[in-house]
Amino acid sequence: MSKRELAMEIHSKGYNCAQSVLLAFCEDFGLSREAAAKMSLPFGSGMGQMRETCGALTGAFMVLGLASAKNEAPTPQEKALCYEEVRSLAEAFQSENGSVLCRELLALAQENKEKKNCHELVGYTAELLEKFFNQ
Repeated sequence: MSKRELAMEIHSKGYNCAQSVLLAFCEDFGLSREAAAKMSLPFGSGMGQMRETCGALTGAFMVLGLASAKNEAPTPQEKALCYEEVRSLAEAFQSENGSVLCRELLALAQENKEKKNCHELVGYTAELLEKFFNQ
C-alpha cells in the first residue's frame, strides 16, 4: 500500500489531517502510532480548528523532523537543513494547491470543484512526502 493510500485510509477512520499523514510514516522513523496520534491531534483543521497551516502539511513537517533528527539537540546545520526541507515541501504544496492555509484551501475547494478537499489533500501530501524521500 502506498503512503497516499495509507494516509487516506487512516483519514477515513476519523483521524484528522495531521494525524493521518504522520501516522502513515511514523513507524518508519521509530515513533509509535499511539504517540504520533496524540502529538499530532492539536494540529488538525489548520491547528486547533483555527484554519491556519493545513493539517496535512503540518503532519508532513513532523515527519521531516523525525527523518532529520539525528540527536536530541540538533546542530545548527541540521536545523538549517530541516527548515530548508520544510520550505521546499511547503513551496511544492502551495504551487500545486494555491495555498498552505486551511481556510484558503477549503475556500478554493468550495469555489472550484477541481481543487482538492481535505481527504484528497491528505493523500496528496503523503504522496508528495513519499516522493521527497525517494529522490
